[in-house]
Amino acid sequence: MSKNKENNQNSEDISVDFEDEPEVIELTPENEIETRLESALKRSEDLFEKLRRLQADYDNYRKRMTERFEEVNRFASEGIVLRLLDVYDNLERAMHVDFSANPDSAKDGVKAIYKQLDKLLKKEEVRPIESIGKEFDPYYQHAVSSTHDPEKPDNQVIEELQKGYMIREKVLRPALVVVNRHKDCSQDDDTEESNSQGEDGE
Repeated sequence: MSKNKENNQNSEDISVDFEDEPEVIELTPENEIETRLESALKRSEDLFEKLRRLQADYDNYRKRMTERFEEVNRFASEGIVLRLLDVYDNLERAMHVDFSANPDSAKDGVKAIYKQLDKLLKKEEVRPIESIGKEFDPYYQHAVSSTHDPEKPDNQVIEELQKGYMIREKVLRPALVVVNRHKDCSQDDDTEESNSQGEDGE
Protein backbone atom coordinates (compact mmCIF):
# COMPACT_ATOMS: atom_id res chain seq x y z
CA MET A 1 0.00 0.00 0.00
CA SER A 2 2.75 2.41 0.93
CA LYS A 3 4.56 1.57 -2.30
CA ASN A 4 1.56 2.50 -4.44
CA LYS A 5 1.22 5.73 -2.53
CA GLU A 6 4.84 6.57 -3.21
CA ASN A 7 4.41 5.94 -6.94
CA ASN A 8 1.39 8.24 -7.10
CA GLN A 9 3.35 10.92 -5.32
CA ASN A 10 6.14 10.64 -7.88
CA SER A 11 3.63 10.90 -10.73
CA GLU A 12 2.24 14.10 -9.30
CA ASP A 13 5.71 15.50 -8.92
CA ILE A 14 6.50 14.72 -12.57
CA SER A 15 3.29 16.30 -13.79
CA VAL A 16 3.99 19.41 -11.80
CA ASP A 17 7.43 19.59 -13.25
CA PHE A 18 5.99 19.61 -16.83
CA GLU A 19 3.52 22.30 -15.92
CA ASP A 20 6.29 24.51 -14.56
CA GLU A 21 8.32 24.39 -17.82
CA PRO A 22 8.34 27.72 -19.73
CA GLU A 23 5.95 28.07 -22.67
CA VAL A 24 7.60 27.59 -26.03
CA ILE A 25 6.69 30.48 -28.44
CA GLU A 26 6.95 29.64 -32.10
CA LEU A 27 8.59 32.48 -34.06
CA THR A 28 6.68 33.38 -37.22
CA PRO A 29 8.57 34.61 -40.34
CA GLU A 30 8.51 38.33 -41.22
CA ASN A 31 5.66 39.67 -43.31
CA GLU A 32 6.41 38.86 -46.97
CA ILE A 33 5.12 42.20 -48.31
CA GLU A 34 7.31 44.19 -45.92
CA THR A 35 10.31 42.13 -46.97
CA ARG A 36 9.65 42.84 -50.64
CA LEU A 37 9.12 46.55 -49.99
CA GLU A 38 12.39 46.82 -48.08
CA SER A 39 14.21 44.98 -50.87
CA ALA A 40 12.68 47.22 -53.54
CA LEU A 41 13.56 50.33 -51.51
CA LYS A 42 17.15 49.15 -51.19
CA ARG A 43 17.39 48.54 -54.95
CA SER A 44 15.89 51.96 -55.72
CA GLU A 45 18.40 53.65 -53.43
CA ASP A 46 21.25 51.81 -55.15
CA LEU A 47 19.94 52.77 -58.59
CA PHE A 48 19.52 56.40 -57.56
CA GLU A 49 23.09 56.50 -56.33
CA LYS A 50 24.34 55.02 -59.61
CA LEU A 51 22.26 57.54 -61.55
CA ARG A 52 23.69 60.38 -59.50
CA ARG A 53 27.24 59.23 -60.26
CA LEU A 54 26.43 58.85 -63.97
CA GLN A 55 24.97 62.36 -64.05
CA ALA A 56 28.12 63.74 -62.45
CA ASP A 57 30.31 61.85 -64.95
CA TYR A 58 28.21 63.15 -67.86
CA ASP A 59 28.45 66.74 -66.63
CA ASN A 60 32.23 66.43 -66.40
CA TYR A 61 32.38 64.88 -69.88
CA ARG A 62 30.23 67.65 -71.34
CA LYS A 63 32.47 70.32 -69.79
CA ARG A 64 35.58 68.65 -71.19
CA MET A 65 34.08 68.37 -74.67
CA THR A 66 32.90 72.01 -74.61
CA GLU A 67 36.40 73.16 -73.67
CA ARG A 68 37.88 70.96 -76.41
CA PHE A 69 35.53 72.30 -79.09
CA GLU A 70 36.27 75.87 -78.04
CA GLU A 71 39.98 75.16 -78.26
CA VAL A 72 39.64 73.54 -81.70
CA ASN A 73 37.56 76.46 -83.01
CA ARG A 74 40.04 78.95 -81.62
CA PHE A 75 43.00 77.30 -83.29
CA ALA A 76 41.03 76.78 -86.52
CA SER A 77 40.28 80.50 -86.66
CA GLU A 78 43.93 81.29 -86.04
CA GLY A 79 44.90 79.06 -88.97
CA ILE A 80 42.51 80.82 -91.36
CA VAL A 81 43.60 84.27 -90.20
CA LEU A 82 47.24 83.29 -90.61
CA ARG A 83 46.64 82.31 -94.25
CA LEU A 84 44.63 85.50 -94.84
CA LEU A 85 47.60 87.53 -93.64
CA ASP A 86 49.57 86.36 -96.69
CA VAL A 87 46.83 87.74 -98.93
CA TYR A 88 46.73 90.93 -96.90
CA ASP A 89 50.49 91.38 -97.25
CA ASN A 90 50.23 91.06 -101.03
CA LEU A 91 47.39 93.58 -101.15
CA GLU A 92 49.44 95.98 -99.07
CA ARG A 93 52.34 95.67 -101.49
CA ALA A 94 49.98 96.27 -104.41
CA MET A 95 48.84 99.53 -102.82
CA HIS A 96 52.37 100.92 -103.26
CA VAL A 97 52.61 100.02 -106.94
CA ASP A 98 52.19 102.75 -109.55
CA PHE A 99 49.41 101.29 -111.69
CA SER A 100 49.70 104.04 -114.28
CA ALA A 101 53.37 103.29 -114.92
CA ASN A 102 52.81 99.64 -115.75
CA PRO A 103 49.07 98.80 -115.86
CA ASP A 104 49.56 95.31 -117.31
CA SER A 105 51.95 94.29 -114.54
CA ALA A 106 49.60 95.74 -111.90
CA LYS A 107 46.68 93.84 -113.39
CA ASP A 108 48.69 90.60 -113.28
CA GLY A 109 49.51 91.27 -109.64
CA VAL A 110 45.83 91.70 -108.75
CA LYS A 111 45.01 88.47 -110.59
CA ALA A 112 47.68 86.64 -108.61
CA ILE A 113 46.20 87.90 -105.35
CA TYR A 114 42.73 86.83 -106.50
CA LYS A 115 44.00 83.33 -107.30
CA GLN A 116 45.71 83.16 -103.93
CA LEU A 117 42.48 84.04 -102.12
CA ASP A 118 40.45 81.69 -104.31
CA LYS A 119 42.82 78.82 -103.45
CA LEU A 120 42.45 79.59 -99.74
CA LEU A 121 38.64 79.52 -99.95
CA LYS A 122 38.65 76.23 -101.84
CA LYS A 123 40.90 74.73 -99.19
CA GLU A 124 38.27 75.66 -96.61
CA GLU A 125 35.60 74.10 -98.87
CA VAL A 126 33.99 77.45 -99.61
CA ARG A 127 32.34 77.62 -103.02
CA PRO A 128 30.03 80.09 -104.78
CA ILE A 129 26.31 79.43 -105.21
CA GLU A 130 25.22 79.18 -108.84
CA SER A 131 22.15 81.41 -109.16
CA ILE A 132 21.82 82.92 -112.65
CA GLY A 133 19.32 80.94 -114.75
CA LYS A 134 18.35 78.75 -111.79
CA GLU A 135 14.91 78.53 -110.22
CA PHE A 136 14.66 80.79 -107.21
CA ASP A 137 15.24 78.93 -103.94
CA PRO A 138 14.89 80.96 -100.72
CA TYR A 139 17.36 78.63 -99.02
CA TYR A 140 20.17 79.66 -101.39
CA GLN A 141 19.02 83.09 -102.58
CA HIS A 142 17.46 86.21 -101.14
CA ALA A 143 15.20 88.09 -103.57
CA VAL A 144 15.78 91.82 -103.25
CA SER A 145 13.55 92.70 -106.21
CA SER A 146 11.58 91.19 -109.07
CA THR A 147 10.99 91.93 -112.73
CA HIS A 148 8.53 90.87 -115.41
CA ASP A 149 9.93 89.13 -118.51
CA PRO A 150 7.38 86.90 -120.32
CA GLU A 151 10.12 85.36 -122.46
CA LYS A 152 11.86 83.82 -119.43
CA PRO A 153 10.46 81.21 -117.04
CA ASP A 154 8.53 82.31 -114.00
CA ASN A 155 10.45 82.30 -110.70
CA GLN A 156 13.82 82.23 -112.49
CA VAL A 157 16.82 84.17 -111.19
CA ILE A 158 17.80 86.56 -113.95
CA GLU A 159 20.29 88.81 -112.15
CA GLU A 160 22.73 88.42 -109.27
CA LEU A 161 23.49 91.53 -107.25
CA GLN A 162 25.77 89.80 -104.74
CA LYS A 163 27.26 86.33 -105.00
CA GLY A 164 26.32 83.76 -102.38
CA TYR A 165 28.62 81.14 -100.88
CA MET A 166 28.45 77.67 -99.37
CA ILE A 167 30.83 76.23 -96.80
CA ARG A 168 30.72 72.47 -97.16
CA GLU A 169 26.96 71.69 -97.14
CA LYS A 170 25.86 74.84 -95.32
CA VAL A 171 24.88 78.22 -96.76
CA LEU A 172 27.50 80.68 -95.61
CA ARG A 173 25.86 83.66 -97.28
CA PRO A 174 22.76 83.61 -99.53
CA ALA A 175 22.98 85.31 -102.90
CA LEU A 176 21.14 88.60 -103.45
CA VAL A 177 19.16 88.19 -106.66
CA VAL A 178 16.47 89.58 -108.94
CA VAL A 179 13.67 87.10 -109.70
CA ASN A 180 11.45 86.96 -112.77
CA ARG A 181 7.70 87.08 -112.08
CA HIS A 182 5.09 86.48 -114.79
CA LYS A 183 2.39 87.92 -112.54
CA ASP A 184 2.66 91.71 -112.60
CA CYS A 185 2.20 92.83 -109.01
CA SER A 186 1.77 96.48 -109.98
CA GLN A 187 -1.26 95.62 -112.18
CA ASP A 188 -2.77 93.62 -109.33
CA ASP A 189 -2.36 96.60 -107.02
CA ASP A 190 -4.05 98.91 -109.59
CA THR A 191 -6.93 96.44 -109.98
CA GLU A 192 -7.44 96.17 -106.23
CA GLU A 193 -7.34 99.95 -105.90
CA SER A 194 -9.93 100.46 -108.66
CA ASN A 195 -12.17 97.81 -107.14
CA SER A 196 -11.90 99.51 -103.77
CA GLN A 197 -12.81 102.88 -105.27
CA GLY A 198 -15.79 101.32 -107.04
CA GLU A 199 -17.09 99.83 -103.81
CA ASP A 200 -16.70 103.19 -102.06
CA GLY A 201 -18.69 104.89 -104.84
CA GLU A 202 -21.54 102.45 -104.37
